[in-house]
Amino acid sequence: MVSKVSLVYFSATKTTRNNLRAMAEGIGLPVTEYDFTLPQNRVADLTFGPDELVLVGSPVYGGVMPLLVREYLQQHVSGQNTPCVVVAVYGNRAYDDCLVEMQDLMTEKGFVVVAGAGCIGEHSLTSEIATGRPDAQDLEKAKAFGSQLAEKIKGQMTALAKDAFPGNRPYKERGASAPMAPENVNGCTHCGLCVRNCPVGAIDAEDPGKVDASKCLRCLACVRLCPIHSKQFTSDAFKGSVAWCISAFQEPRKEPEFYL
Repeated sequence: MVSKVSLVYFSATKTTRNNLRAMAEGIGLPVTEYDFTLPQNRVADLTFGPDELVLVGSPVYGGVMPLLVREYLQQHVSGQNTPCVVVAVYGNRAYDDCLVEMQDLMTEKGFVVVAGAGCIGEHSLTSEIATGRPDAQDLEKAKAFGSQLAEKIKGQMTALAKDAFPGNRPYKERGASAPMAPENVNGCTHCGLCVRNCPVGAIDAEDPGKVDASKCLRCLACVRLCPIHSKQFTSDAFKGSVAWCISAFQEPRKEPEFYL
């Protein structure tokens, strides 16, 4: 019988985390969080037993999991016939093949995928798409989904069918993109917030104006955290991508989708 809930997630700008926390609130069991967003948290191996419900959360990058998320889950996380909920969080475009990829990977790692969700978070490239989401309405829906999960785990749980989620196998390919990174546009106080919160350690601790573009995920955690709004992406290529995304995905409002 399930007696506790574990949240396992990558969440550079906290949207995935907030969706999972709302679900956990609805479930109503003791919760432990494993946030592997930062490099130092992607070292330990995690093993979960059959008495836990594990909610695994990932952002959607290009229709699939970010490669570093996939690699961490593949190399460090395992279950022992552990019930699992897969949650893909996307910026109002689509989650494409992310849920089926998560379902396959977690099954391979010893989990029983009993439910899933495609949830909304503010777009990683711009706050003009899915602004402020998950909002109160989203979080209420996530909490209600958690209440449904609480009922489900009281009974006999079986894995969802392989075709339970929309998506394709083989999954979308992870396309290479031109390296780019943010710059400091109006000074820097050397507060260190961006350095400490970069998921890939791309920002130089001695000189935060130096960012390794080959490592940068474009998660924009540093841009959103900078207290003086100095960190910005200034390249024409980035601005063009943002403009296209706004025109294509700002409307209509997508709603979270749940699978039980």
